[in-house]
Amino acid sequence: MASAPQPGSADAAGTLAEYTAALRYEDLPAQAVFILKRMVLDTLGTALAASGLDPSCRQMVGVLGAAGGAPTSTLLGYGRKVPTLAAALANGALAHALNYDDTMGPGGGHLGVVALPAALAAAEEQGGVSGRELLAALAAGTELMARLGLATKLVAGGHSEAKPQPTQMPGYFSAAASAGRALRLAPAQVHSALGLALMQAAGGRQPVLEGVPAKALYAGFSSHGGLLSALLSRAGVQAQCDVFEGEAGYFQTYYGGRYSPAPLTADLGTRFYLTEVGFKPWPTTAVAHPFIEAALQLAEAHGLAADEIAEVHLQGGDHIRTFCEPAATRQQPRTTVEAADSIPFPVAKALVNRRLTLADLQGEGLQQPAALAVAARTRYAVDAALGTAGVVEIVTTSGRRHAVRVDQAPGHPSKPLTAAQAAAKFRDCAHYAERPLSERRIDAVIETIDRLDQVADVAQLTALLGEEA
Repeated sequence: MASAPQPGSADAAGTLAEYTAALRYEDLPAQAVFILKRMVLDTLGTALAASGLDPSCRQMVGVLGAAGGAPTSTLLGYGRKVPTLAAALANGALAHALNYDDTMGPGGGHLGVVALPAALAAAEEQGGVSGRELLAALAAGTELMARLGLATKLVAGGHSEAKPQPTQMPGYFSAAASAGRALRLAPAQVHSALGLALMQAAGGRQPVLEGVPAKALYAGFSSHGGLLSALLSRAGVQAQCDVFEGEAGYFQTYYGGRYSPAPLTADLGTRFYLTEVGFKPWPTTAVAHPFIEAALQLAEAHGLAADEIAEVHLQGGDHIRTFCEPAATRQQPRTTVEAADSIPFPVAKALVNRRLTLADLQGEGLQQPAALAVAARTRYAVDAALGTAGVVEIVTTSGRRHAVRVDQAPGHPSKPLTAAQAAAKFRDCAHYAERPLSERRIDAVIETIDRLDQVADVAQLTALLGEEA
């Protein structure tokens, strides 16, 4: 654990700012480029789907539209443009609203939903930003966020929900770095942007625990605050300070000074933690994924009808409590937000339907009698030795028991989605957009992202996401 630096000592923010400003596409290893392209495809897809499915995001877009302003940046899924800051706010909210975006990296938190909306809006504001510059901007922001998360995770004293929201809080700095790189800020300007991000950083987990509809919006606040920080810095606002390790900096204020300093800058530029992110095959919390995979394997192996399942027993680490309690909410979710943060309900869906899709957690999908009946017969137990693994056991009405343990589900970095699976996910998501893209547009978006490092201006990509010709 690091102690607060003495006055005048070096803070990691200066080093990270210099790195951000200097980072070039040519500095990125092939695996980082691959992951970043996949992140762009995945984040854009989940945002498109949310534009047509999430009511809180639709309400936010209505408020932003009423505020007016020059239309400069693309509003994903709506076929139009809005002011730059409004685009970052709305697109950040859309990207995470369905809990279908990238899975948590090594330090926790969802990386793409705060870095891409800010960087893309900044690129449209700046103009003439190439695909390679956008990839460098995303690398800067996602790597910073992964390292911030790892710095606190390494010294975490057991599981607790009473902590800063691990996407929203560090997401302000990620968005500031990504937007700052897209705006081509100098090192001192990036440092100021990080200081301005510290002045805004916020995010508690209570809305997540209670599953309130507004929970869907939190990544939007990070994207907006980070971009605002970068724009203010570009305008000359100076906020250079000991952002992270100062006496009243990030770690002291929000983590009681408990952090490991090594991940902040060690091997910066040679090790890329951003490559340790995964992409979801199912629209739920990643905590549920080992259980969903186990349920699918049981359904495939035994082909039981819902009325043949007498009991379902879940076993996992202590962290599963949040997603199994309160039982009434997790077994009979009233909203998509509650369903996406449940383990019992999607497990029941997987057992009954032998699949889990976006439609399963929307509208009528939440009312399926057979799935609700199986979810009501689900119980859980904690076994700390399991870690992040999940065990699902079903007891049949005839008294037979069948169990499956899954250590890593599909989508985990060790079991990545194939290119075909990633493209299929994007296609499915795009069809749910408020203004769905044509098949021709969908093909063009996938192809453009695949060759993003050859695109001279990312306006080519945003144009495909805008209004149909």
